[in-house]
Amino acid sequence: MESKRLFQRVSGLEPPMMLEGFFEEAFNSPLLKDVVSFDIETFSPNGFPYNAEDPVVNYSLVIPLSGQGFVAISAIGFPKTEGSLLKLLNSLLMAFRGFHLLTHNGVKFDLEYVARRGRLYGLDFHQALNKLQHVDVYQLVRRLKVGLPSYAQKFVEKALGIKRVVEGVSGYNYHRVYRGFVDNGDLTPLFYNLEDGFGCLRIAGAVLRLSGGKR
Repeated sequence: MESKRLFQRVSGLEPPMMLEGFFEEAFNSPLLKDVVSFDIETFSPNGFPYNAEDPVVNYSLVIPLSGQGFVAISAIGFPKTEGSLLKLLNSLLMAFRGFHLLTHNGVKFDLEYVARRGRLYGLDFHQALNKLQHVDVYQLVRRLKVGLPSYAQKFVEKALGIKRVVEGVSGYNYHRVYRGFVDNGDLTPLFYNLEDGFGCLRIAGAVLRLSGGKR
């Protein structure tokens, strides 16, 4: 077959571009703004993983385009693929160096969690994260002192009138929804996590408007 001969011809050439190099070139587009939102999910059937004992199984990165649009990257896998998922994530974050990294309560969860889980696989996430300018949207909303009874992401979204497509899923029952992906490939958990990423950007935009556009 022609395709087989093609791969045989190129197999002896220089090594393919490393992941970091590929992403750096792709994300150096003038279309991309210097902001990326980030959110993770863990498989935690026994409750919140206070000791980072549960695997990261899903994460999303959402980047707004300067021409009114988004680039969304989402990864989901079985618990046994955590090492590969985190290696990919580390390369992605390295490629976004210099960007503003937006999270919702990432200081207390997402960032330190991936750093701790990454160490199990010899990955140094602090090296990648130190090249990003972290903005915790959770803290920004609290500083507005709007007196919300809760600053959980979905509560803030509801207060701002932000609607979701995926309903009935939360961090508390994510593990049950995630089992649908493991058992039959249901992508509901992936779309839920993506909406967390989009929601973080939309909350940040609302905070900017309420604070007079100061970044």
